[in-house]
Amino acid sequence: MTRTLALLLAAATLPASPAAAQAPPAASPQAYAPLFAGEVDRARRDVEASIKSGVNVPVPKDPGGGFTHEQHKRNYRVIFEGGQLFRLTGDARYRDHVRDLLLAYADLYPKLGPHPAASNQVPGRLFWQSLNDSVFLVNAVQGYAEIRDALSAADRKRIDDNVIRPMARFLSDGSPEVIDRIHNHATWAAAGVGLSGYLLGDRDLVDKALLGLDKSGKAGFLRQLDLLFSPDGYYAEGPYYQRYALQPFVVFAEAIARNDPNRKIFEYRDGIVLKAIRTAIDITHDGYFLPINDAMPDKSLRTEELYHAVAIAYGATRDPTFLSIADWQGRTVLTPAGQAMAADLAAGRAKPWRFGSRLLSDGPDGQSGALVLLRTKADPTGPLLVAKNTVQGMGHGHFDRLGWLYYDETGAVVTDYGAARFLNVEAKQGGRYLPENDSWASATIAHNTLVVDEQSHFGGDWKAGEKFGTRQLAASLDGPTRYAIGEIDHAYKGVQIRRALLLAEVEGLANPLTLDILHGTGSGRHRYDLPLHFSGHIIDSDIAFERKLAERPVLGQANGYQHLWVDGEGSKADKARLTWMQGSRFYSYHMLPPAGARFIVAESGANDPDFNLRREPVVIQRLDGAGDATFVSLLEPHGAYDASAETVIASSARVAGLEHRREKGVDLVLVTLVDGRRIALAVADDVAADAKHSVSVEGRTLVWTGPVGRLDLAKTGAKK
Repeated sequence: MTRTLALLLAAATLPASPAAAQAPPAASPQAYAPLFAGEVDRARRDVEASIKSGVNVPVPKDPGGGFTHEQHKRNYRVIFEGGQLFRLTGDARYRDHVRDLLLAYADLYPKLGPHPAASNQVPGRLFWQSLNDSVFLVNAVQGYAEIRDALSAADRKRIDDNVIRPMARFLSDGSPEVIDRIHNHATWAAAGVGLSGYLLGDRDLVDKALLGLDKSGKAGFLRQLDLLFSPDGYYAEGPYYQRYALQPFVVFAEAIARNDPNRKIFEYRDGIVLKAIRTAIDITHDGYFLPINDAMPDKSLRTEELYHAVAIAYGATRDPTFLSIADWQGRTVLTPAGQAMAADLAAGRAKPWRFGSRLLSDGPDGQSGALVLLRTKADPTGPLLVAKNTVQGMGHGHFDRLGWLYYDETGAVVTDYGAARFLNVEAKQGGRYLPENDSWASATIAHNTLVVDEQSHFGGDWKAGEKFGTRQLAASLDGPTRYAIGEIDHAYKGVQIRRALLLAEVEGLANPLTLDILHGTGSGRHRYDLPLHFSGHIIDSDIAFERKLAERPVLGQANGYQHLWVDGEGSKADKARLTWMQGSRFYSYHMLPPAGARFIVAESGANDPDFNLRREPVVIQRLDGAGDATFVSLLEPHGAYDASAETVIASSARVAGLEHRREKGVDLVLVTLVDGRRIALAVADDVAADAKHSVSVEGRTLVWTGPVGRLDLAKTGAKK
């Protein structure tokens, strides 16, 4: 037995009501800091409305978004909020309403079987999937804990024995296929079961939550902390599910710290819980989570999960930069942690969160790739280049190794579709993932990475993809030229893909340039497609497109191609450019494709009878019949558009020339600006940090150490 496991099994005595034991004395509303006062007012409105309408605990019937689904969600919120309000105010009406709701569930729950609207997920009792039952229990236990000691022995026994304990048993022994997984569903289940165990003084439930049903440590909450996060706190399924999973991780961790302090849960695995919270904040732009893998693009730090996470993290660290995040959120939670954080925010103790570049390793050991965030400013809305050199992301992962995204002050510029889903919209298949999530949103052609022979990476099989990481070869997170270089050779049989993404600041340009050098190296002859999905309206192009005006053909038959309408096709002998406008800025995408390549402008939405897909543009560089292919592309933000003043500045590209050559295992790219300045950017095949390289550039020698070198030249013809 390991020392860690032995410590975990050395259990402390469980208090009967841990939350109540920690409750501070009731305070008048005037004593609350503004952020917390707003939360109290919001909760009062919710709970008072519920009291007025009366207890409503319907027999479960509907899928996500339906009446019974939404009513049970409202009920667990009221149970949580009502319990907190009773702790804060001592008002017996709140206690009694929470009690009456729970007693109604005590009458209903023992009669329930599998949910009638269950689909392909493990069915719950109150909800169509057991995940939602776990969320119910996590919230309900916290509210119940605040009133439990103030109830009669008879009421307490009915609620304990007919609601809390049977729900915890259903989500543990009754759902081994859920709680013993390494997955966010298991995290929610473990948190609900563990919180119930602490509240009821039931060590069996607590240990099953922590260590798995057999208590061996091969599953359970602690094993989830071991396997679902990289050493940098990056979550295996991506930012969207990192957000979703954080609430059970942090709420249960706080309960562990309170009830079993000897476990030192916030120090576990080098402080992985707190790292996960910090990383969750970093993997946002303008507060919105990067929509990687199955993700909804409208999820931000203003979510219940992050209100809990920020309050708990501040309580554990007293790091004042968390206060600035809480200030941006404008919300907190009704717990003592939220109250203390709000007080310190009101006292002026906040310091800004610095959004810097980060290399977030992926995989439990950090050796399976990385998500690389390259920023040039500490501003949360500033330029951000994201290199997705990660693992698959389990069943929620998309087939987009070596893909990339770009953001700036206008929002998402180079985009990711995210998930095809209308969350909890009943008309859209009960709010579940739509068929187009598999046929389009997760397909490789729906992302900004190389597609070979119109097939998705790993043949579209996520379990095959899960076996292989991505090689994160090199990165530089600061300086005038930041970069990320990655490689994979298992996405397609017999084809290796290597990609270097550089974020280069240039004097006189408001935003940096993004240089993309992608090599596809394969045996045999292939069709290579390199898509770029972007947000905005096309302004012009120097490609003579053949317009598809009379009819709108579909690009292909399968693997996402069936969802693309072709708007135009063209070719160009040398470099090509496509310019679009988004918000207040223009963007030019300069392309140096292999000889013989064609260009396709397309739009998503074909073969979509239920109108499930958004209509979004894409430009594709296509090369047929090649063994090897090198694509060199440059994204250039430029100019400004002011609708109110009706002014336009620099709507034409500032980059006048783009050249590429291979020399001695080096890709050399020359960028020429309209004012005649030239920038030489060199990327070596040998990525060793101490490797020395040199190339000749216009009569000068560029010498550098490491993968990437740069030389800023004077205007054409001038000597430095």
